[in-house]
Amino acid sequence: MLQFMDFEKSLVNLEHLANSVPGALYQLERSPDGQLKFNYVSQGVEAIFGCSAESLANDVTLLSEIIHPDDLQSVLSSMHNSARYQYLWVKEYRVIKNGRVSWIYGHAVTSQQADGSTLWNGQMLDITERKMLELKVEENQRNLMLAERVAGLGHWQLDLETGQSQWSDTMYNLHGLDKSRVTPSLALTLERTHPEDRQAVTDAINAVKQSGARDVEHRIMLGDGEIRWLRQSGIYRIDEAGREIIFGTTQNITDYKELELKLRETGGNDEHTGFYNRRLMLQSLQRRFSLYQAHSEHQYYVMVVRVANNAETLKAVSKIVRQNIQDYDTPGCLGKGIIVVLMSTLSAEQNKNCLQATRQLLEQHGIEHKIALESAQITDLRFDDVLLRALN
Repeated sequence: MLQFMDFEKSLVNLEHLANSVPGALYQLERSPDGQLKFNYVSQGVEAIFGCSAESLANDVTLLSEIIHPDDLQSVLSSMHNSARYQYLWVKEYRVIKNGRVSWIYGHAVTSQQADGSTLWNGQMLDITERKMLELKVEENQRNLMLAERVAGLGHWQLDLETGQSQWSDTMYNLHGLDKSRVTPSLALTLERTHPEDRQAVTDAINAVKQSGARDVEHRIMLGDGEIRWLRQSGIYRIDEAGREIIFGTTQNITDYKELELKLRETGGNDEHTGFYNRRLMLQSLQRRFSLYQAHSEHQYYVMVVRVANNAETLKAVSKIVRQNIQDYDTPGCLGKGIIVVLMSTLSAEQNKNCLQATRQLLEQHGIEHKIALESAQITDLRFDDVLLRALN
């Protein structure tokens, strides 16, 4: 009698346990002729499917009304294959519960019985919240990829220890490479980079570790002999594992660069400083500001120096400015003793250091001057807004 009572007690305890776990526990049987029936379903199935355990146990055909019609055949096929090959059944699918769509995760251990029937002992969980987040992430990723293709912009990640990279799909297009045939790496990037620009790329990578952010313009060589100009902007970080990582973006600036070079060839330099003249400098400021408006991660810094408007002073100041700016900074003379430098680096600290060094040398040479560094703000509508703040 005691043993019988213990057995009944254990059944009660198991039922209580089954109804306490997340989701629903079940045993589903498929007979040799393909008929399905639930031998057991815990009470949690009501929250999963919107129907009681009793009704589902009495009428398994309710599944065809509960499972989303677009997923029903896929669920049945996965169960058929699970039974045929006797492997663990795992499936994510949609159900229609109380007129609303929910996502369910099901998994079960498959076992074949002596009479040829198949049993699935498993669990069902409502994963709607997680699935909606996943789908949102996927949608954002698709939108990002579309935006990258439209803008000719790619993003990447470089592990400085291994030299291995991760590229977005647009990066392969920018480099004229087949994603299925190459493995992104620093070595691959340098291989595709024009020989005359490889040192600049290497210097930029070394500099980003010091400044925290850096960008560089360089040429790459495509397989058909085409030369393409790219602008790469990177930010240095140490990840949770302690690895040194550079996160960056790459944009095709070939059209801008070809126009810039053409303007240089047609007399775009100021006679006293050798910098861009007013026309070419204003065009450069406008083009870079348009890039900033489209992609705010490409920060916009200008350094402005105002000195006496005479040839001797301008020549002396141009030497001092050239001595302190980066190779890829763009200096220009706007006339009336105003020299503007469009800074290439994204690092505010490095740009401030450049400002301080320039100011110090101007003071040492006894050159009367005013100097300022300004960055674009989200409220700026034109590049003139940044320039006017610096001048004032």
